[in-house]
Amino acid sequence: MRPVTNVARVQRGLAVSARSSRNGEHGVALLEALTTSVIVVIAMIGLALLFSMASSYVAAEGGERVALFLAQQRLEELRAIGLARAVSETERPVPGFPGFLRSTTTVAGTDLDGSGDVPRIITVSVRSLVRQAGPVTVTTAYVKH
Repeated sequence: MRPVTNVARVQRGLAVSARSSRNGEHGVALLEALTTSVIVVIAMIGLALLFSMASSYVAAEGGERVALFLAQQRLEELRAIGLARAVSETERPVPGFPGFLRSTTTVAGTDLDGSGDVPRIITVSVRSLVRQAGPVTVTTAYVKH
């Protein structure tokens, strides 16, 4: 009987590993590769939707900031001419800001002391037609004291 050497053991091991790889025990199956591809594609679609929604929220926030600026600007204009003389205006486009509509509403109270100064609540509303922003409303009250 011949003693088994290290070379013979290595050759026998290579033959066993070659047979097992041919039987499909080693390597990546096609089904595993397809499953991994589907999972990666779903994750990438989710990330793309996340970035899309985030950019629309940023645009909406920018629209709300512009609307707030326009409402405050209108109230400052009314303060400059005197809140007692403020009148209601229907909704109309804001000059220099396309896509924004602004309206002013004045609600007068009753003259309780007979002085002729009627308390008023003045509301300025601005809404955007272009961006996904909600309407912005700023309210002030005029009471002579």
